Amino acid sequence: MVKLPAAARVPVATLAWPRASRLIPARFQALDCFERILEPGEQDLGATLIRLAELTTPWGTRDLTLMDPAQVIFGPGAGWIMASYAAPRPGRFSTARRGACYVAEEIETGLAEVRHHLQESYRREGVTEVLDLEYRALTVHLQGSLHDIRGKARARAPWSAIYDPGAYAASQAFAGQLLAAGAQGLAYDSVRRPGGACAALFDPNLLRACRHDTYLVLRWDGAAVTRVLEQRILALSPRTRTPTGDGPR
Repeated sequence: MVKLPAAARVPVATLAWPRASRLIPARFQALDCFERILEPGEQDLGATLIRLAELTTPWGTRDLTLMDPAQVIFGPGAGWIMASYAAPRPGRFSTARRGACYVAEEIETGLAEVRHHLQESYRREGVTEVLDLEYRALTVHLQGSLHDIRGKARARAPWSAIYDPGAYAASQAFAGQLLAAGAQGLAYDSVRRPGGACAALFDPNLLRACRHDTYLVLRWDGAAVTRVLEQRILALSPRTRTPTGDGPR
């Protein structure tokens, strides 16, 4: 077993990513119960409300009463964020019981991460038909202090195990140690896009102003994702009449 670095030896950095990116399949909807129960800043986060949030969403697979009530957020945009904790999925720094919200500093990095995992999944399942897969691109403001492992020598232990392209045992164990030491999350180098940066948030309070930005359509040609199209939402200005009244109606 790889000897993992102690949490106390990992530097902490203050990050401010005003337009961090998160991509999710477009079929997923926000957990709007988190946006309707309480307003931001209200403190009545007892087990009853957390249990209600769990029961009123079809995503709920985790007992949210296991979370610290102070780490359950409500208000506009909270539904997109809390989905990562209500329905945790195994990943580099998360497990099926311990969620993390993953974001990328830039949308290109998030797209590279999603593209890799989509290709791995479809190749493993033997999907050969051509498909257009719609994703929702979210933007969210990340602000807070995170344990920072960017810039580590990834060819050397223990970082080679934590950054392993296909195995997550070491990175999940490392995240567990950070959590036990009170970490709110960590920043790390993207494994799928050189020069890109990602963050895994254990505490959703570091994220705010999450909103839908645009749609991306990924073309799976039966062997790889070969094309990405953007479907941006445009705000239409109201049509104004000309002062003489003889303009278009």
